[in-house]
Amino acid sequence: MTGEIVELFVFRNGDRWTVMSAGVTRGNFDYQVDAEEAAIRLAQRARAKGRPSGVVSPDRGSKMRRVWPI
Repeated sequence: MTGEIVELFVFRNGDRWTVMSAGVTRGNFDYQVDAEEAAIRLAQRARAKGRPSGVVSPDRGSKMRRVWPI
């Protein structure tokens, strides 16, 4: 794999869940699981193009954890 690492972050933004990467919003969702699934799809596309990627999201205690790849 080559290129810059694509790190996608899922976080709560008011009453919605947001996916961000490199300071750019990639989507807003009603549920955390939907945001995580969207972020994983984006990360998988980046990886398919040879760019290392990952997704982090908060656990129930609000600590960020890696959700993909595990």
